[in-house]
Amino acid sequence: MKLSDYAEVRSGLILSRKMSKEKTKFRYNLLNLKSINTDSSINMHTLDVYDAISALPQEYLTQINDIIIRSSTPYTAVLIDENTKDMVVSSNFTIIRTNSKKLLPQFLFWYLNTQDIKKDIIKNSAGNILSAIRPQYFSELEIANLTLSEQTKIADFNLTALKELKLLENLQTEKRKLYQTELEKIYSDYTKKQH
Repeated sequence: MKLSDYAEVRSGLILSRKMSKEKTKFRYNLLNLKSINTDSSINMHTLDVYDAISALPQEYLTQINDIIIRSSTPYTAVLIDENTKDMVVSSNFTIIRTNSKKLLPQFLFWYLNTQDIKKDIIKNSAGNILSAIRPQYFSELEIANLTLSEQTKIADFNLTALKELKLLENLQTEKRKLYQTELEKIYSDYTKKQH
């Protein structure tokens, strides 16, 4: 099955078309390339602010269960949740909204981040000066016709694995801080004995 049979695929907003040169009441968080982490998460601290001349159509704002994909390398896909909804998506990204009971967004999120898909994207973006991939690529992407139960198993496993990896990463960061503090304390204690 083609992705376009089960999802709406579109490019994000060309920002200059709706951008105000001054602050307005139509102020949004703007998803930018540096906000997309390679672990498929969004860094909320690096979002930009976008002032529009008028209210933006919903089609250009992130919605829960949207999949947003970087159109440039490393072509990371992120899954939008309650914390990341209502952000402006620029034309540097492709927006995918599943509109079928046959394709789970959580499964598609996993699938689009697989190495096989990333290799295929690179192959299909070759010859393009910016190595950017067009939304049309995703529209024509063939997706295996898995049952909802099969998709759910893969999606749940992937989301659980991502949470666990994030926890381990946080633990590693905290352990580094602890070890550094402890080593500095030991060193300080040793140097005080010498005086």
